[in-house]
Amino acid sequence: MPVGFVTSPALSWMVSLTLLPFFLQFLGLGLGQVLGQGLCGSALGVSEAEAVRYGLVNEYYLYGQLFLLLLALKVTYALVLITLRFMYPKGEPPFAPLVWRLGVGLSTVFLLLFLLTRTLPLPFATPLGPALLSPAPLDPLSLLMVLPEAPLLFLYLRYRP
Repeated sequence: MPVGFVTSPALSWMVSLTLLPFFLQFLGLGLGQVLGQGLCGSALGVSEAEAVRYGLVNEYYLYGQLFLLLLALKVTYALVLITLRFMYPKGEPPFAPLVWRLGVGLSTVFLLLFLLTRTLPLPFATPLGPALLSPAPLDPLSLLMVLPEAPLLFLYLRYRP
């Protein structure tokens, strides 16, 4: 029986590596002074209306929300992988290539967005018009959150359907 994507023995590793950045982000709440705030920064747990009302919005708030959305998509994707393993225990679903492409796409976007926001000036809208910000700060927690993407992409390529 050929090993596919959903039936691969590495699926538990793929799910774990996909979930890891989400759980690492919570270290920024307790260890923010030591490790930094992570990719989501100050956007975690504060709505945009509250942030504006209390003056918590900085230039990187919207980028933190974007990373928060990406982390939520990655968690949803990991839950879909677990569900597919239970739904198809013996064989591959017919749409396994689509699920595989979605996982590769999420990881690639996550990695590229991290690299872009940490190396290039970021566009930001101001009352006076568009402006360019300096790249987002690079902290140890952000690096820890992005580290699982390389082995995850390797596993995706290894078990391509």
